[in-house]
Amino acid sequence: MTFSKAFEQKLPIVLNFWAGQCPPCRAEMPAFQRVADELEGKVLFVGVDVGPFTGLGSHDDARRLLMELGIRYPAGYAVDASTIRLYEVTSMPTTIFFSRTGERMSTAPGMLTESQLRANVQRILAI
Repeated sequence: MTFSKAFEQKLPIVLNFWAGQCPPCRAEMPAFQRVADELEGKVLFVGVDVGPFTGLGSHDDARRLLMELGIRYPAGYAVDASTIRLYEVTSMPTTIFFSRTGERMSTAPGMLTESQLRANVQRILAI
């Protein structure tokens, strides 16, 4: 599902910036997949690899990590560092939560536990 389709369907979005050689990113991704599976069709999860722009791996490292962990939610990669500046990514990982209308509701710098992720997702679903 694309961002535009998510907005058409008024789905909240969880945007996660990560890197292939980022240990906290690796640690949180299985929980992201579990929550994404549970809430499929209600929330759009999207991962963005920024490893080459943070010194935490290449896009090849990112592809290997996605395959190794069995991540199925949509994931892509930034083509330059402007994405990091645009979304004010200051730590790895960083997760941004958007409402159904596309409003940025909150930013979570650093690794999220599954319970923290669920709490943030419940907040954007309630809006």
